Amino acid sequence: MDRKVRPGVDTNDEKVVPDILDPLDEPTQTIDLSVLASPGTAVDTAVGEKSSSGSLLQLLQAIPVPTLLIARSHAVKFANAAFKKMARAGFSSKGATFASLFPNPREARQAQLLLEKVFKDRAPEVRESILQIRHSRIWGRMHLRSIRFGSGHFVLVQIENLTAQKQLLAIQKYRKLVKIFPIGIVELALRKQLDCSLPPSVLLNGILDAYITDGNNEFAAMYKRTEIKELVGVRLGALFPFKGKSKQWYENWIRHQFPASSFETKETIRSDNIHFFENTLIGNVNKDRLLGIWWLKRDISDKKRTEEEMVKNQKLESLGILAGGIAHDFNNLLTGILGNVSLARTFIEPDHRAVSRLDAAAKASTRAQELTRQLLTFSRGGAPLKKTASISELLKDAVTFAVRGSHVASQFDISENLWPIDMDEGQISQVVNNLIINAIQAMPLGGTIRIRAANAIVDSTHNLPLRQGNYVTVSISDNGIGIPLEHQQKIFDPYFTTKNTGSGLGLATSYSIIRKHDGFIGVNSEAGKGTTFTFYLPASVKSPEPQRRTYQDPDVSRGRILVMDDEELIRDLVGEMLTVLGYVAEYAKDGAEAIEKYGQAFHSDHPYDLVLMDLTIPGGLGGREAVQRLRQIDPAVKAVVSSGYSNDTVMADFEEFGFLGVLPKPYNLEEVRRLLNRMLGNSEDKLEYEP
Repeated sequence: MDRKVRPGVDTNDEKVVPDILDPLDEPTQTIDLSVLASPGTAVDTAVGEKSSSGSLLQLLQAIPVPTLLIARSHAVKFANAAFKKMARAGFSSKGATFASLFPNPREARQAQLLLEKVFKDRAPEVRESILQIRHSRIWGRMHLRSIRFGSGHFVLVQIENLTAQKQLLAIQKYRKLVKIFPIGIVELALRKQLDCSLPPSVLLNGILDAYITDGNNEFAAMYKRTEIKELVGVRLGALFPFKGKSKQWYENWIRHQFPASSFETKETIRSDNIHFFENTLIGNVNKDRLLGIWWLKRDISDKKRTEEEMVKNQKLESLGILAGGIAHDFNNLLTGILGNVSLARTFIEPDHRAVSRLDAAAKASTRAQELTRQLLTFSRGGAPLKKTASISELLKDAVTFAVRGSHVASQFDISENLWPIDMDEGQISQVVNNLIINAIQAMPLGGTIRIRAANAIVDSTHNLPLRQGNYVTVSISDNGIGIPLEHQQKIFDPYFTTKNTGSGLGLATSYSIIRKHDGFIGVNSEAGKGTTFTFYLPASVKSPEPQRRTYQDPDVSRGRILVMDDEELIRDLVGEMLTVLGYVAEYAKDGAEAIEKYGQAFHSDHPYDLVLMDLTIPGGLGGREAVQRLRQIDPAVKAVVSSGYSNDTVMADFEEFGFLGVLPKPYNLEEVRRLLNRMLGNSEDKLEYEP
């Protein structure tokens, strides 16, 4: 009894009969029904216990709406058949008051006050709310009207039962909401209501036999249907069978009396890609009886992919801590091996029998160097040595080289005017090489690899873990054996491989390289039909750097080189290389000693022409800190940074830290020669090491 309706307005949109004013009193809205009384009939007789055949009572009895006639004492003087039917359980008006019809004390008090108000004001009142009238709970609209019958003053009460109408309206609202809801929703009906106390096996059979009666098209789309009506009648057991992991879920749901319960499913629908769904089943339980089931279903594939990307990144970070340290020490050893081999090669005649052995040792060292390069890709904080260039020529060169000697052909579809990208050419070549090798191995009987490259604008519709903007996209496709569905989520994990001779680092390396270039790599494969790897790299806002000139070996005058490294093996090796190349080498085991020696030489007649500095000195001053001190001594110092561990941005952005060049470990005699020629013979050009 919450909502008040304005007097004189019929909420059923019917015309209201004008009120008959009491000519004896002040103007009121009391209706005078004395005309219905028989001549000489007393009012108390008309509505009292002595007679029930009056015209008024016959009229009220004929009304199909539950109706009461209440005396000034609040006593129920008359209740028609419609009211008695609604009240149920043999209702009798004898001795009843209006308030006694409401078992809820609060509702009884409100009814009593409302009735008294109508008696006092003699104006109609309307209230609408959920009412508990004796044994019936309804949504009712109660009309109270003051009437005069003979000399008696009464209130006529009529109660509209709006329960069915409200339920219909609620259903309509529910259906409208379901249709527009952004998750899949269906309603399932049971063949018959189920008592929750039945044996679990009986309940399970009834639940699995529940069938779809209605829902929204969002749910239908998850099963590749256009409209929900295509799924009407389909059993729950057909869509979510009692097998595998679902057995335990069903058993728990039944045991806990069908509460709202969620679970995740991994589904392959019509041979499409794998989808992940979050499902919620809700039992419609009333008085320990299961009446029906609601099923809510949401596609969480994008969320799952994001979570998997995070887990994958965490794995790579963990591997990086280990790999970086191993690679650093291993590269120092490789520098000693490869450097000494290349140096020894210069001391013997070309036709000496040891030449082939030294070349084999150098080749083995180079293969070991490739392994450390892959390990360094995972190292935490390592950054690619980027420069702005077009990927077009790199693709052609890398693919042509990789397929040479195989039974596989290559086919290019590279758009003209590709946007330039900022890339480490060596690392991106490694990605392409890994993908081409995979494609070749997937086609043991031969085939064609198709390489496509194009510009792409990524926006919110692409569902990619990338910032919106301009990208260059490259896809490499084969028509080989394909990748099994269950392996596609793991192929970029470190050490995951299905090959007997594989290391499991190829695709993991490619993934890490692309990620460090702020890009994304994904796979689409179908067993027996082939595989396509696609990666995205951000387009650069800069123009491609011009090709460097090919330098001829100049006649380098003898110069002084200061070599700073904590490894005696490296100092001795580099010293020997410099001697062979015509330079004088001096040494420092850490940054402090290098600063002292450089300062003494700078203020003498024989300053150093160049300083080669190790980036990391365990327990001592490394190249990053020492070069700043050297620049205070000599702002024009020519310093080159060298390291076997790319865990610092110094190796990628060496110029920002005061270096003029970079020499990654391991290196050989030829690489040192080329570096010195560029540093000392052509210092007007941008100086950096190009492997």
